[in-house]
Parts: sequence; structure tokens; C-alpha cells
Amino acid sequence: MSLLRLIRFPNLLIIALVQSILYFSLLLPSFHRYNIDPRLTIVQFVYLVAATLSITVGGYIINDLYDYEADLLNRKDKVIIDVSITAQVCMWLYAVVGFIGLMLSIYVAFRIEQIYMAYLYVFSAALLVVYTRKLKKLPLVGNLLVAFFCAGVAALIWLAEIPGWWVLQAKAPSSAQTLQTIFLWYFSFAFLSTFFREMVKDLEDKIGDKAAGCKTYPIVAGDNAAKVLASVLAILLILLLLTLFVLKSPGFGTWFYLCAAIGVVFPLVYALYLLRQAQVAADYHRISFIAKMVMLAGILLLFFVKIT
Repeated sequence: MSLLRLIRFPNLLIIALVQSILYFSLLLPSFHRYNIDPRLTIVQFVYLVAATLSITVGGYIINDLYDYEADLLNRKDKVIIDVSITAQVCMWLYAVVGFIGLMLSIYVAFRIEQIYMAYLYVFSAALLVVYTRKLKKLPLVGNLLVAFFCAGVAALIWLAEIPGWWVLQAKAPSSAQTLQTIFLWYFSFAFLSTFFREMVKDLEDKIGDKAAGCKTYPIVAGDNAAKVLASVLAILLILLLLTLFVLKSPGFGTWFYLCAAIGVVFPLVYALYLLRQAQVAADYHRISFIAKMVMLAGILLLFFVKIT
């Protein structure tokens, strides 16, 4: 049980779900409709997901190792290292998952003849270490990096299959454009929703982060400035959906907008209301939970897009 908490097992399921929806529900049907062979076989897709999860698990472990002191102040009841699992075991686990992820990424990169994806894995793993040791303690830099990583979960599938998209563009330009629009929407949604939650988490963890010597945005600029930035991000998320609606973007139908209103817009409006009144960590924790639900709703919205 402690190991599952350490690797954030529910988060790993969500990452696998996102990549599976994009691959099986969007890319494969579009390609098969026009007799386009995908670069990834089913087995290679599984390896790509496993490599993605390896990077993620490694990031979680190294983050917990370096955040030990701050977590003792912010969420003492959830600390695992040196309580349920020793720091030494965590380091060994970090090394093992890192090696497995590297081998899988190299295999997939060579099999689909896109070697840069292996370099991308190495770069991402290294960047996560730099993030944990340095960047997350700086205002906004770490938040932006985490947001980019979350958007990158979807981007990996797009990068792996981009050659097939170019063939689709030649055979069926409208379908290719719709597919691109859906991916761009989800990239943007994942980035903004993650950035929003990151800002709320920094507000929630301000006391522990300050004691640990961090200089997050709420610490440097103050709570009010951080609230304004979080509010702007929430509004941008709402505007992103409104833009799709106003432009009548293909692929997004009535059910998509209805579910988006229920799962994204209304909760964000409520979060904005709570954000104005928030004062203590418990208040921000409630908003953070709403942000997590909004992120999950965005993933589920992928079931309601359609490529004609």
C-alpha cells in the first residue's frame, strides 16, 4: 500500500488512460479509415506507455526524497520515506525504473525509426532531477515545467504518430485538421489546468515551502498576486472551451459542450468563488481537489470528440 502511494498509482492509471484514449479512440480509427498504417504496434504502444510511466514514477520518487523536510510540515500524515519505505530503497527503486524506462524508450525509438524520442526520454528524466533540486523552488519556473510535462503525456503519442498524420493530411485534409484541433485543444487544456492546480498547491503549501527555503510565487509575490494568476488561468480554461464553441470547431459536438459545462466550467466558476475567500491551507486544499476533478473531466471529454 505504501509503495502504491509512493508512485501515485491513481495518477499512473490516469496517464495510461490519456494515452490509450488518444491512441485507440482518435488516432487508430482515423488512420484505419484511410488505410494508413500507424507507426506504433499495440506492443510498441504498451512499451511507450510503460516508458512514460517510468519517467513519472522516477519523478515522484526523487521529488519525495528532496521534499522530505517540506512534506513534514505541509502533509506529515502522508510522508512515506523513512516511515514506511527507507530512503535507500527509494533510491534503488528510482534507479530501476529509470533504467527500465530508458531501455523501453530506446527500443521504441529504434523500432519506429524516430531516434529523437530516446533522447527526449533522457532529457525529460534529467530535467525532472533539475526541477526537483532547483527549479521547483523558484517562482513559476517549476510550475510551468510541470504543466509542460502534463501536456507532454499527450504530445508523446502525437510525436510517435506524426508521420501517419502527414499521410492523413494528404488523403483527408479535413479529418487531419480535426484530429490536430482535438490534440491542440487537449494540449492546451492539460497545460492550463495543471498550471492552475500548481498555483493553488503553492498557496496551500506556502508555510512548509517557506520553511524549506523555497521561493515559490506566493512566497515571492504574495497570496493576492498568486490568487490573481490562478484566477486568470481558470478564466483562460473557460475561454478555451468558449472559443471552440464560438468557432464551431469540427469534432466537438453538443454532448461535448454539455459535459464540458458540467465537468469543467461550473466547477471552475465555483473554484473562482472559493479562491476569492480562501485564507488558510484547508481552503486551498478544497480548491486543489476541484482542480483535480476538472483535470479528470478534461480527460473524460476526449470520449465525446468525434472525427468525421
